[in-house]
Amino acid sequence: MRWLMCGVLSLVAGCSTGSGDPRPVAEDVVCRYEGDLGCVRVRVDEHTPRAEYRGVTYYFCRDTCRAKFLKEPEKYLAR
Repeated sequence: MRWLMCGVLSLVAGCSTGSGDPRPVAEDVVCRYEGDLGCVRVRVDEHTPRAEYRGVTYYFCRDTCRAKFLKEPEKYLAR
């Protein structure tokens, strides 16, 4: 499972943005869909909201985005 998470992060993550924060970065698919560009890039650690869907782990900026995703995951993945 760890390799899958690393694979997903490498697909949707960017490198550190130079802020000195070593945590990986993932993309919040709900914020991307809704055009909330300020929350699209999410730093991932053990407290980051996440959900697994069809064997892929997705990360979110907050629990409300996670809840929206869990209600209609295909809506947010269609793009």
